Amino acid sequence: MQHIKISPRFPVLTSVMLIIAIVLSACSSQENGAQTSLTAGQATNSTEQKETASTTPTTREYTDFQKRKVTIPVNPQKIVYVGSDPGDLLALGVRPAGASLSVIQSQIVYADLTKDIIDIGYPVNLEKLTMLKPDLILFDNWDVKTIDTLAKIAPTVVLNSELATFERMQELGKLLGKTKEADRFKTLYDEKAKQIKAKLDVDIKPGETATVLLVMGDNLYVMGHQGISVSLYDMLGFIPASKVQTDLIDKKERFATISNEVLPSFIGDELFILSDQSEETIATTRNLMNSEVWKTIPAVQNKRVYTLDSSWNFDDAITRERLLEQIPDLMKQK
Repeated sequence: MQHIKISPRFPVLTSVMLIIAIVLSACSSQENGAQTSLTAGQATNSTEQKETASTTPTTREYTDFQKRKVTIPVNPQKIVYVGSDPGDLLALGVRPAGASLSVIQSQIVYADLTKDIIDIGYPVNLEKLTMLKPDLILFDNWDVKTIDTLAKIAPTVVLNSELATFERMQELGKLLGKTKEADRFKTLYDEKAKQIKAKLDVDIKPGETATVLLVMGDNLYVMGHQGISVSLYDMLGFIPASKVQTDLIDKKERFATISNEVLPSFIGDELFILSDQSEETIATTRNLMNSEVWKTIPAVQNKRVYTLDSSWNFDDAITRERLLEQIPDLMKQK
C-alpha cells in the first residue's frame, strides 16, 4: 500500500475588514462666559484625543507556527489567505481580498460564500497577489520555501494546518481579534450537534467502527482523521477501523491510496463512500461495487454502506456546520 501525505489542506481564506468609527458629539452654545470655558475644555479634550490616537499602536508582534516573530497590523484591512480551510475564516465573519481557490472552489459546499474573493492560484500567482496589495498574508505551512517570498510582499503569518477544526478557529481568533466569534461558533455547533444526534433513528453502539473511502477518477483513497472522518469520529462517535487507526491516523497520514485487493482489511462496521460525478469516478465506483472483493466486505453484506458527494470531504468550520443538516438523511441510507 502506498501512503501519501496531503499537501496542505487547501485554500481559502479571507479577510475581514475591521472598521473603527469615531463619533464626535457637539455641545450646544451657552452664555459667553460659559462658552469660553467650554471651548477651552473642548480644546483640551481634542488635544487629549489626538495624543491618545497617536499613542494607540497600529501594529503588534505575533509569533506564528514557525516561531517567527511577525509585525502585523492591529486591524488588517486586506487579508490574503493561502491555505486549505477558508471556511474557518468565513465562519468568523472574516472575508479575504484574495485566496487560493482554484483547486477547491468547485469542490466545496460553500462556494456561494467565495464568489467575491479573488483567486490567487495554487501555487500562488505572485503577480496577482502583489496587485492586491495585502496588509496581511495568512499561509498554512504547506511549503516553507514560499514563506520568505510571501513575506517580501506583506507581513506573513504561518498557520498550523494540522490543528483540529476548532483549534484552528481559536488561533485565527487570537490572530484577528475574533476570539468571541470563535467561542460562539463552537458553542452553537455543539448545541446543534447534540440536537441532531438526539434525532437520529440509528443507534451508534460503543466501539462501532467506520471507514471513509474516497473515489476520485480511477483511484481509491482511505481517509485518516481528515475531512468528513472528523465529524464521523469526533461528533457522531464512531471509532476508526483498526487498520485505519494504525496505518494512517497513528502515522499522521491524512489519506492513503489503496487497491481493491486490500480494501476489505481497511473497512469497519460502517462504510462511507464519497465520490464526484466525473465519468471516470462513476466508472470506477461501478466496477468496484460489481467486483467479487466488494461482496466479501461485511459492511456491504450487512447493508451498512452510505454514499455522499465528495464535496463533504472537508473539515473546515463551514462544511462541518452544514454537514450537520445532512447527517440525519445520510444515516437513513441502507
